[in-house]
Amino acid sequence: MKKTDSSKLWSYLCGRLSVLILAGGLFVACDKEETGGVTPLPDGKYPLQLTAKVAQPQTRAGGKDTWTGGEEIGVMLEGMLGSRTYVMDASGNAVPKDNGNTIYWKSTAEARITAWTPPYINGSPYVDISDQSGGYAAFDILYASAVGRYGQTINLRFNHRMAKMEITLAADEGVTEEEVEGATVTLLGDSEAYFSCGMVGAADQSDGEIKPYHDAATKKYEAVVVPQDMTGKPLIRIAVGSDVFTYTPDTDAAGNLKSGKRYAYTITVKANGINVQSVGSGTWVANGEENVTSKEVKRRFTADELKIGDYFYSDGTWSDGGLRRLYTDGSVVIAAEKPAPLNGKTVVGIVFQTDKSRIGSKEKDKLGGEDKAHGLVMSVKNAAMSQKWGPNSQDEGLTECKTKADNYNDISGYGNCEHIRTCRGNFDDYLAFKAADGYNTTCPVSATTTGWYLPSSGQWWDIMQNLGGCPALAKLDEQTSSQSGDFTWSDQGDVLAALNAWMEKIATGSKDNFRNNDWIWSSSEYSDSFVRYWSVFSDGRVECDWRAKYNYLDVRPVLAF
Repeated sequence: MKKTDSSKLWSYLCGRLSVLILAGGLFVACDKEETGGVTPLPDGKYPLQLTAKVAQPQTRAGGKDTWTGGEEIGVMLEGMLGSRTYVMDASGNAVPKDNGNTIYWKSTAEARITAWTPPYINGSPYVDISDQSGGYAAFDILYASAVGRYGQTINLRFNHRMAKMEITLAADEGVTEEEVEGATVTLLGDSEAYFSCGMVGAADQSDGEIKPYHDAATKKYEAVVVPQDMTGKPLIRIAVGSDVFTYTPDTDAAGNLKSGKRYAYTITVKANGINVQSVGSGTWVANGEENVTSKEVKRRFTADELKIGDYFYSDGTWSDGGLRRLYTDGSVVIAAEKPAPLNGKTVVGIVFQTDKSRIGSKEKDKLGGEDKAHGLVMSVKNAAMSQKWGPNSQDEGLTECKTKADNYNDISGYGNCEHIRTCRGNFDDYLAFKAADGYNTTCPVSATTTGWYLPSSGQWWDIMQNLGGCPALAKLDEQTSSQSGDFTWSDQGDVLAALNAWMEKIATGSKDNFRNNDWIWSSSEYSDSFVRYWSVFSDGRVECDWRAKYNYLDVRPVLAF
């Protein structure tokens, strides 16, 4: 095979890389100090912080899946002349391989970060990709680019640089399934690649052969190839017994193999030839390369750490519900495989709050003080369906929740319930309160908790924000609104599905999923005769509204522990 002159190829790739770098803003023509607002940072003071994920990762054994830990990535910050090596962990966090590989921010200005993996293959940019029969993970080059600044955690989204091919064989006239299963499939084209800093080029310009990976589960043949135009050229060779058939694509959609794209071929093998029934050019990763704006991580979590979404058990213990990262915009990252509840324990609720400043004073008193308070739990089942709140037109002396701030700040449902109990002696006329309190008999819990009670409006706020992921509720400026009455937050994404997702691994019958347009009581008053309730809709709306006390709504209790 004739190899392309390496110096010419290197010049070409470097030229292309320079164009991409300039387009991405890696070099700045003017002195940033003259633009104003940019301050130099002391050396060794502000290290680069990275998290990463693979966009639409390969889920089978042949290619890259999510991070398993130990993967090395090459990283470059705008203005650097060379790259550094970082190492991924299973949660998607990247740390320098050693102190010498640490990258530090040089100024407060925004800068572009680029990364790729693997950082190198066998120490040479020329890579033989001809044998992928054992898998193609080593050749699945990933690349990411994002813009950020010091003090932020940069969230990188890696995309595939190679093109992916999938071939599915089927037997037809004169050919048995056993013969097709014993077929030999070979891909034709460039069998050597040139990898540099996440860029991919063809190193071997002559026709080569590639042995694909065979996925026994799906019976597909798969491989990653250098982006190239094979229209009008032999692309796939199939040997069945002594017969050999070759497929040559005759359209651009089938033969022009592009970076980050997936090409699927379904080929029927007959005794007298082959028939390519369908060729699909789709997105292995949407739109090829994608630059993702960095998001600031509010907090990271480990499996053994108490956090939002954890399972809460009747014995007062809890276990990992899968939350791994929480961003400042309210979005979350869940473990790739959401954990299941522990065997032998009874799940009674989902943790929805661990911020002690959002746990009511009466809840803390009941638990024995702030040091004994850990968090708040939402029951996985309703205590009652269609239940009246209580007598109409009675002033119970509860805090009137008129504004958004009122609703946000009423965070002691336990205090509200004890106020009713103290004033009336019992809950006989207050049926929503009675249903929540009676749930302690239906679903008994540990004495280390407050027991079940009717949640306040502020506690429903936290449920919708923390478990439902309602982004508008995370905007603290809206809580000071002087507007009164009913509040509707529209276009909040699929809050309904997000609420139910936390209960996904709980057996059906042991939980009550939220439903479209559920109306659920709080223990917070709107006025003498009206009470706050919350509802969620499948179209992305979340509402905090008010209804007369004699209306019949659902009851879902909470507890503090």
